[in-house]
Amino acid sequence: MGKKRVYSFALLVFLIALPLGALDVAPFKPGTPVRRERGWEQRWEFETATKEGARLLLRADGGAVDIRPEPGDKVKCVVILRVYTSDEAAAHRLFDRVELSARSLEAGGVYITSQTSGRARHGTNFGIRFQLSVPQRYNLDVETQGGDVTLQAPLQGEARLTTAGGDVRAADLSGPVRIETAGGSITLGKVGSRLEARTAGGSIHVDNVKGDANLETSGGEIVTGQVAGTLHAETAGGDVVIGGAAGEVVAQTAGGQIQIGPVGGSVRAETAGGSIRLQGARGRVVVETAGGSIDLLQLESAVKASTAAGRILAQFNTTQKTFGSSQLETSMGDIYVYLPINLPLTIDAAIDAAAGHKIVSDFPLTILGDKEEFVPTTIRGHGSLNGGGEVLKIRTVAGNIEIRKLNEQSLVDLQRREASTWKAWEERRTEKDRRRRERDQERQQHQRDRNEDDDDE
Repeated sequence: MGKKRVYSFALLVFLIALPLGALDVAPFKPGTPVRRERGWEQRWEFETATKEGARLLLRADGGAVDIRPEPGDKVKCVVILRVYTSDEAAAHRLFDRVELSARSLEAGGVYITSQTSGRARHGTNFGIRFQLSVPQRYNLDVETQGGDVTLQAPLQGEARLTTAGGDVRAADLSGPVRIETAGGSITLGKVGSRLEARTAGGSIHVDNVKGDANLETSGGEIVTGQVAGTLHAETAGGDVVIGGAAGEVVAQTAGGQIQIGPVGGSVRAETAGGSIRLQGARGRVVVETAGGSIDLLQLESAVKASTAAGRILAQFNTTQKTFGSSQLETSMGDIYVYLPINLPLTIDAAIDAAAGHKIVSDFPLTILGDKEEFVPTTIRGHGSLNGGGEVLKIRTVAGNIEIRKLNEQSLVDLQRREASTWKAWEERRTEKDRRRRERDQERQQHQRDRNEDDDDE
């Protein structure tokens, strides 16, 4: 096969690989390399008309990406190349290895690519930054092989933002959102549809989500606002704090606290070390911790809760129709149960090694076992309340069991116990959030200052 045929075949493969309609070439305009304090800089610029509701497709082999939605019907892109060397010839050679292209997509969209040939990869001596502006109603599909991705203002559209290493930060987004980073934090505003966010190492913070949410990190905390659909939140290490959800919630952490607001569906929460707090659930609840307290409020269905070391507090706000067979179990700790006065159910309570611990109940129970102080024998309590019904099984190896009628006085007691456990933790979280916001503001100001410097240059 001759050289001409080989070239033609390669060109055909390249064209087939492009997104449909990405055939019209619109070149970047290169600027003259200029000397900066620590090296050399070159700017490339591109601008084209587009249509609202179209799509920006960016594929970069490295570099940070800043995107700002603005009024208008244009896509603008400034690419800033920086080489940290005093050798002008070496800087020019590196600049020449960067290939930038911009093409039109079907329906008025834009496709931008960057590729660095040879060994001139982005690192400590070479950097690239994309500064883009798009219409306020637009769709984004962005990939970079290394660098932060930032959406600096609200966007009416869907977004896929991916980086092989860096933080992802975005303002409010009205459409479906998918975020991935191989190493960095994810911080998002409000999301108007479903959300998928994954990071191999870093925290995930998101405001309210008007759809289902799937959030996963290999190391870092997960914090959300209200989720209008189902929620899956999983981290290999860090707290999970969920404002609430309309549907099913699954929350898992290999080490950290879990706090969940009111939930309209079922709940499953697991931590290998930390306390769990649930502020309400209409569906079945299953919670488990290897070490920490469990506080469950406003339960409207069945519950299964277990901890290896810590107290359990459970407030049932259920009826005979919605209540199901339930179990509360701790190895070392007290168990406090608050029940509606007229709820029919059967109590099966036991302290395996009483040794001075007691079963106390506002409801009539039959208590069996040696009541002598500090004797490690089993004490059992049994009773059919309001005619009996589904079984509530309560077990502790070493701790007290209290079963209270749910009334005004017991609610005051419940709130007191809640406050004593969670107040200090919430204060720590508030302080941590304050410091995070300050860091974000400093970083954003630094970025604004850098952008202004670039504009002045």
